[in-house]
Amino acid sequence: MKTIALQVIPGDFPLDYRQVLMDVLRRPSDPQQGIGLDEMRKSIRVMDALDMANGEVTLEDADYDHLRAKLLAMRWNTADRRIVQLVDDVSSA
Repeated sequence: MKTIALQVIPGDFPLDYRQVLMDVLRRPSDPQQGIGLDEMRKSIRVMDALDMANGEVTLEDADYDHLRAKLLAMRWNTADRRIVQLVDDVSSA
């Protein structure tokens, strides 16, 4: 089990961990091929946990591994220290 604190990092545009993680989970790991049902089910399971979380989310190892893999595969549209902090925080949970 891994626990991730769902922070909001301030800035001109606050970075809300819950919202960013939900966005990552909604996108396919491989945009060229789209999202298959297996990946969709795994993502929805983690999204459900995020929806129910209050300040932090605790994930089973398989759910955490799925989230971390998708987060590491994500391609971002901007360079932002807060994104690096989010990825580091999730990776070190």
